[in-house]
Amino acid sequence: MMLSGPRNLLWIVPLALLLASPAWKPALEEFLSPHGNLKVKTDNPAPDNSFVLTDVRLSRYENGQADLVLNAAKVQSGRRGMDSFMMQKVDALLFDKGKESAHITGGEGFYDGDKQILTLVDDASVVVKNSYDLRADVLRYLISYKTVKTAAEIFFKSRDFTVRGTGMSYNLENGAYRVGGRVVCDVK
Repeated sequence: MMLSGPRNLLWIVPLALLLASPAWKPALEEFLSPHGNLKVKTDNPAPDNSFVLTDVRLSRYENGQADLVLNAAKVQSGRRGMDSFMMQKVDALLFDKGKESAHITGGEGFYDGDKQILTLVDDASVVVKNSYDLRADVLRYLISYKTVKTAAEIFFKSRDFTVRGTGMSYNLENGAYRVGGRVVCDVK
């Protein structure tokens, strides 16, 4: 049986290349290898994208109207980079349809851009346009829902009553609120 025909000769070419590879492979590897000093320095860490700013004013707009204007004495980038900020001496104005609706203050704050949450600690307070005053050690403002929440002890005051309790949810758009835990209410 003799090998003849183009179909039978087709497998001989790869076989010949494989058998002759010890002769031509070193020359090809040298030709394809980079020349010069191309070593990558691995001792340098990734560039630092963190920042610290003082006397900062941040604004958030929704549908062309101001939604949040935040002033802070110091702002620095969070661990996740540009999507989170740590702040000191926070003073924020909240707007509803272009009109001021609430004033939020706190000693320290954290803004999570992914979840749209502003967290305030250290004597946090919210004063609403209808004279409601909410104070707690920790407050969270859920920007998407326009709701202030806390699980800490609260002191909620208006012209007609004072409420003390543990945990609260207050919707700034419709004025609905819920207080949890043991609630003490003083009505005037």
